[in-house]
Amino acid sequence: MFNLQKDDFPVDTHVFEIAKAIGWVPPVADRNKTYLHLNHRIPKELKFDLNCLLYTHGKLCRKCTKKSGSQQRKETHEDSCPLLNYCDKLS
Repeated sequence: MFNLQKDDFPVDTHVFEIAKAIGWVPPVADRNKTYLHLNHRIPKELKFDLNCLLYTHGKLCRKCTKKSGSQQRKETHEDSCPLLNYCDKLS
């Protein structure tokens, strides 16, 4: 939808999990309900940038995606998550 220049807020796995974790949608919402809920509430001028931020964050954040290597290592600033203050699920 972005390539067609339509105002849309697609909900992939990363966006879905983060939206649920920070309480933007009801806990029982599925991906379709999350899509409808967020598209209705997010202003058109924020949809593209916010979606890109959430998608990228979900792809890269070790805390949000539960990606961890087989070795335990000391946590660095690159491993911290700015969303941890907003939800209990991620902490």
